[in-house]
Amino acid sequence: MTVATHQHSVLLDNVIQLIEKKVDKGQVDLVKNFSRILFNNISAEDLDNRNDSDLYGATLSLWNKFLNFDASKQVIRVFNPEVGKHGWQSTHTIVEILVQDMPFLVDSVRMALNRVGVTAHLLLHSPITLQRDEEHKFSGFVDGKKNVKNATKETIFLIEVDRQTTKKALDALATELMSVVNEVSLAVQDWRAMSDKLDSIIKEFPSRPSPASDEQKAQTAKFLAWLNDHNFTIMGYRSYSAKAVKGDYRWLADNESSLGLMKNSASDRERVLSNIPGSAREEALSNHPLLLTKTNSRSRVHRPAYMDYIGIKRFDEQGNVVGEDRFIGLYSASFYNSSATQIPVLKSKIDSICQKSGFEKDSHGYKAFLNILETYPRDELLQGSEDELAQIALGIFQMQERGISRLFVRKDVFGRFISCMVYVPRERYNTQLRKDTQALLQKSFDSQEDVEFTTYFSESVYARTQYIVRVKDNNSEYNVKEIEKNIIELTKSWNDKLTATIRSTYGEAAGKVLEKKYDDAFPPSYKEHNLPSAALVDLEKIELLSAEHTLDMLFYRPQEEANDSEVVKLKLFHKNEPIHLSAVLPMLENFGLRVIDESPYRVKSSDGEVNWIMEFSMLHSTSNRMDLERAQALFQNAFAKVWSNELEDDAFNRLVLGAGLPGRNVTILRAYAKYMRQIGSSFSKDYIANTLAHYPDIAKILVSLFNQRYNPKVRRSKKREETLLSEVKKHLDNVSNLDDDRIIRRYLDLILATTRTNFYQSDAQGNEKSYASFKMLPELIPDMPLPRPKFEIFVYSPRIEGVHLRGGKVARGGLRWSDRQEDFRTEILGLVKAQQVKNTVIVPVGAKGGFVCKNLPVNQGREAFQKEGQACYKIFIRSLLDITDNIVDGKIVHPKEVVRLDEDDAYLVVAADKGTATFSDIANGISEEFNFWLGDAFASGGSIGYDHKKMGITARGGWESVKRHFREMDVDCQTTDFTCVAVGDMAGDVFGNGMLLSEHTKLICAFNHLHIFFDPSPDIKTSYAERKRLFENPSLGWNDYDKSLISKGGDVFSRASKSIKLTPEMKKWLGTKQQSMTPNELIHNVLQMEVDLLWNGGIGTYVKSSKESHSQVGDRANDDTRVNGSQVKAKIIGEGGNLGLTQLGRIEFARSGGRVNTDFIDNVGGVDCSDNEVNIKILLNALVSSGDLTLKQRNNLLFEMTDDVGDLVIQDCYRQTESISITQLSGGSQLKEQLRFIHNLEKEGNLNREIEFIPTDDEISDRLAVSQGLTRPELSVLIAYGKMMLKERFNIPEITDNPYHRKLLISAFPDVLQKRYAEQMEQHPLRSEIIATKLTNNLINDMGMNFVFRMQEETGATICEIANAYCVVKGIFDMDSLWDEVEELDNKVSAQTQLAMLESMRRTLRRASRWYLRHGDKTMDIQEAIDSYTSTFADLFKNLNDYLVAEEYKELEENCTRLIKEGVPKEIAYKVASLSNLFPCLDLAQIAKAENRSIKLVASLYFRLGSRLELHWFLEQINNQTVSNHWQALARASYREELDWQQRALAIVLLTGAPECDDAQVILGTWMEHNQALLERWYSMMSEFKTSSTHEFAKFSVALRELMLLSINANA
Repeated sequence: MTVATHQHSVLLDNVIQLIEKKVDKGQVDLVKNFSRILFNNISAEDLDNRNDSDLYGATLSLWNKFLNFDASKQVIRVFNPEVGKHGWQSTHTIVEILVQDMPFLVDSVRMALNRVGVTAHLLLHSPITLQRDEEHKFSGFVDGKKNVKNATKETIFLIEVDRQTTKKALDALATELMSVVNEVSLAVQDWRAMSDKLDSIIKEFPSRPSPASDEQKAQTAKFLAWLNDHNFTIMGYRSYSAKAVKGDYRWLADNESSLGLMKNSASDRERVLSNIPGSAREEALSNHPLLLTKTNSRSRVHRPAYMDYIGIKRFDEQGNVVGEDRFIGLYSASFYNSSATQIPVLKSKIDSICQKSGFEKDSHGYKAFLNILETYPRDELLQGSEDELAQIALGIFQMQERGISRLFVRKDVFGRFISCMVYVPRERYNTQLRKDTQALLQKSFDSQEDVEFTTYFSESVYARTQYIVRVKDNNSEYNVKEIEKNIIELTKSWNDKLTATIRSTYGEAAGKVLEKKYDDAFPPSYKEHNLPSAALVDLEKIELLSAEHTLDMLFYRPQEEANDSEVVKLKLFHKNEPIHLSAVLPMLENFGLRVIDESPYRVKSSDGEVNWIMEFSMLHSTSNRMDLERAQALFQNAFAKVWSNELEDDAFNRLVLGAGLPGRNVTILRAYAKYMRQIGSSFSKDYIANTLAHYPDIAKILVSLFNQRYNPKVRRSKKREETLLSEVKKHLDNVSNLDDDRIIRRYLDLILATTRTNFYQSDAQGNEKSYASFKMLPELIPDMPLPRPKFEIFVYSPRIEGVHLRGGKVARGGLRWSDRQEDFRTEILGLVKAQQVKNTVIVPVGAKGGFVCKNLPVNQGREAFQKEGQACYKIFIRSLLDITDNIVDGKIVHPKEVVRLDEDDAYLVVAADKGTATFSDIANGISEEFNFWLGDAFASGGSIGYDHKKMGITARGGWESVKRHFREMDVDCQTTDFTCVAVGDMAGDVFGNGMLLSEHTKLICAFNHLHIFFDPSPDIKTSYAERKRLFENPSLGWNDYDKSLISKGGDVFSRASKSIKLTPEMKKWLGTKQQSMTPNELIHNVLQMEVDLLWNGGIGTYVKSSKESHSQVGDRANDDTRVNGSQVKAKIIGEGGNLGLTQLGRIEFARSGGRVNTDFIDNVGGVDCSDNEVNIKILLNALVSSGDLTLKQRNNLLFEMTDDVGDLVIQDCYRQTESISITQLSGGSQLKEQLRFIHNLEKEGNLNREIEFIPTDDEISDRLAVSQGLTRPELSVLIAYGKMMLKERFNIPEITDNPYHRKLLISAFPDVLQKRYAEQMEQHPLRSEIIATKLTNNLINDMGMNFVFRMQEETGATICEIANAYCVVKGIFDMDSLWDEVEELDNKVSAQTQLAMLESMRRTLRRASRWYLRHGDKTMDIQEAIDSYTSTFADLFKNLNDYLVAEEYKELEENCTRLIKEGVPKEIAYKVASLSNLFPCLDLAQIAKAENRSIKLVASLYFRLGSRLELHWFLEQINNQTVSNHWQALARASYREELDWQQRALAIVLLTGAPECDDAQVILGTWMEHNQALLERWYSMMSEFKTSSTHEFAKFSVALRELMLLSINANA
């Protein structure tokens, strides 16, 4: 274990293992303990990049010396270990020290290393308590806390220092360290003796003779006692005797008395007082008992300070000095930290000095004077005389707070140094002044050594610096006042010179104001580089700054530079806050300016205002060709706009100086470049900018072309446009680089594809707008990513970028706050593709918008973040409306100051999406501001609208899919418990509502981005109630779930956890034996659990195909959790949220047996609800405008219709999934038909199979081979495309103006509106679109996706004819009511039975439609046509028992009975079973009318004829005939029709031949009798058919021809 980190070290464990492996077994444990002690305090960082063998080598190297170490002989070894020599190695030099443990060792060794300039890279020191035998051999470790006999303490050092490459250097370092260790040893070994000596002196002192006063003696005794109380670290002692010799004194050292470090300086040299300065002599012989000063040498022990000298004089009875007890050492921290008045000697000295000051005690002056002494350097107080200190303190007192500079000098008594105390105003003190003062003092006192300094700051206006000037003799002459004057000159400020300049320029009165304001406003760096006179220009610029005008500048070429110089300069003046260099430098470089020097200056005036000056020296390659006056205006204007974020900071700004373009015009080129990147250009923005910078003339022409086309103030001129275009192309001839050529041509493409822009539109104040929007036609832009939207608007500003893509003129979709700065259009394009297919059930086609905020306040909290998002959203909305037409009083009104190069385009609807869920009211507010015709229908989901979450409409729509999936498994999920895994949390709309839609949901596991909820065996009722509680309080998350309600083994886990321990119950569900999993791993496994339902109500893509990579999915956050479709073991997936699965993932899941649609099918409820809201509001807003409704009444009406709107939406959701199920029922049998439909969609350019993941022809062939049809996800896409195509094609007057379809318009609205405002609905602006949409949905939901295409192929009919035929036959057969009756059987009969009945109905409608297209009277109105057949249908249905022959009626009854057995009510069963028998009603009605005969006769004859000629059996043979290609399918259909027609023709022949007879039996019998020969031939042919189970197509053709001949040739 390492102490530093308490983390286990494998490396140190390896060292122990090496010891165990290699060391003699008798010593293994000892060496292991030794190693642990040695490395006990090593940090984890120090172990980095080391290996176990070297650490092992270092351990043994020390151990081998430690084993027999004699503590009386220190061991110091300095060497460079080598593997060959020592068995280990190090990149550093190794120092090993073994010594007896003593204080100060570590500090002293560190000091020694620092002193010789060597860095310690590792310093390990370990005190070890141990026992040794008499031979010094190590015998064992001892616990240091225990008192063990004969135990000693030693310290070992292992140090790594800078590598010493020479033996001399190694030896020198070893010698230095040995010297230091010896000194420490001396000081420590003799410490007790020195302390005892001081004790004895203290005890003797009172009785010793002394001429000192009693007070002095008392103070001295106290001081000595204070010293001995751990306030002085004694390092040396020696006794001296003093003898008078011939008028002099000689100091004799008693070397024998030397202790500690003084032993090192023992010598017989005599010290004569006459050799030292007089002041020192005087002090040495004075009556004062103590000598207190500093030694000449720094301590090498404990602390690297000059050692303190304490001399205690000895006197004879006559008061003469006869000796000295000298101690050297260091005062402890308490000497410097405690109050000076608490230290003996100093206390009396301070008291005496205070008395000399003349201040009365307790007066302010006295206290201030005392404070000066208290804060004065402690060593100075100790060493200085009272008179010196009194004079200095008084001088300091007298200058207090006057802001003058002073010098106070004190000579060292012993002449070794001069102490200079310099006071300067603290605002003038700086490093340079200190250095200058050091140099001045060194020179003034003729010192050869560096001047030491200590600076002290307090609340005083002064900075005090003590300078110690070391000299050989301090008695030399010097003039303190002269030196002080020089110091004052040094402190004279630049400000003083500026003051003089201001006064000389502005005069006394005006100058005084500026002088006061800018006194000391400029920083030292500014003063260093700028003359005070030059600062006046800058002052004028600063004076111009204000709250509105925060930036000013000077762009110029310095006068010192020649005219052809590339050097230019820029000074920026900014108010209040600094301009960060990291922001400014790229800005300037983006203008093509290369900064070679920069200087920022902070200017703080006396009134507290702060301004900044940034000075730049720069190079510009074209500066020597620039008209600097023009360039100055362009640059300063553009730079100011960049600074205020009105222009973006990028390389396009080079065009300002390079092409002479105003910054505003550069925006045009920048915006198009940004759009290029969004539509997939491989060139970076900077590369595009560089291209234009290389060809500035082309850049200017492109801007001119844009201006010519879109500036409303410029006269339109096709000729001028063509001239500009030809100029660009001419210049292109000189562009040699192919990439540059492509970029410039791309600019031309985009400019020519633009149809509108607000670039020249001014705001309400008449100013340029800070944003620009460009409406484009993507079809005119080559190489656009597919699919291409119909219309597109690109929005650009320095603050926001966005796109709005529309699939058609009437389109809707949400606006997303995207976080994909680089490719948000790719995200929006993917979403609009999904929106296109999702919008198939509603009136508008798909649209999608998205924007990115480019300057989000990331670190200012959620509120600021949201505020910026809303501001950007507002810009985005305004930019869209800026170039959108409006409708006023039913007439189109064009946007102001916008050139329109396209048609009228007034329908713009938006909705909420990710990030903008609460922004609808903002959008509607802007719509109102623009007086936009849609009003608050502009953005659905606002406060006056339908709250999707409250309605739960999206989840309810998705739940219809879930219920259908369950129903098709014969499970009613509303009454039967089922298990579920879900993505999301109860606060979410889709998740929360979804998880409350069935009280039988057993939610086993759910997760969001924060938590994982796991309930292995939930209680249905309590868990439902708890989920509901969470849902009702959106602030609650999974972590707030009442854990007492969670079943055994479950819990709520944080996704931030490193690991989650799995309970047995969880393991059972997960099918794993793992003990724990990471949160992501757990989710990955949860998604593979065997449950009934996987409900996606969250964000993220969790299922992909095994053929897809995670990067292709494009959701990196969930890469670790994602599974393949084939791995999902849930039976059903409900997609309440978007993009939960990739399309390929869905297909893989479905092909593995899972039940899934697509997200756009399952969650269509939300968009459907929004569209209903918009359409209703458009209707009601017109009523409000006309005065028929008040706004309050409108709002109340909207609220009242909430449930009705919900019902309309749910019906759409139900019907769409039902249609998919009916289509899926046919499996592979319809695949060829569907393939032709796919080919048709491709041929017309409506479908890209690759993008939509529709199988290739080869893949479809493979499926055909195994009788596999398309999966539900694939069918979902095709149904959507079928609806998309039809919706557009049905929107034609022939259909939408047909009176019959008015009911589609009316039924699109809730009942309340149908009753009150049916007439007003006719005036709805989207009347045609609503009818086309409703008809499309009804037709495809009823008939399948390819019905219209199939009818066109089979009959060649027009779209209008097919739509009419569908409506007619649906009305004749009363299919709406029958369809409703079958749907009512949900959960009453099996889904298979129900779907089979619906498919039978679909088949009948298809067959009847084909008949009507062939034989119906298309001149009749739809209702008229229906009416012409309904009586025949009713008669036939009522009398089938009478009309059908017994055998056929028996077959009908059998079919009916089979359905009844499956639970179908008898009435419904009969209706469905009789459909094929009712089909002839169409022929019968026409026959009856043409021949003017009763239905009873015609029907009886028709059915009997069919029976007798075996035509019904023959029809079965045709139906059962397998087809292998499209043509055979068409042939089979034609055979069916031909057979029907011949049966009809024969019936007419029979009726014509018996005009007076009303008995079908008689008519038929007579006819057959007359035509026996012809009939024999027919029966013979039928016999031949019966002999074979398979038939060639030719046989049917021949048989039908024979039947035709029979009708022609037979006798009536």
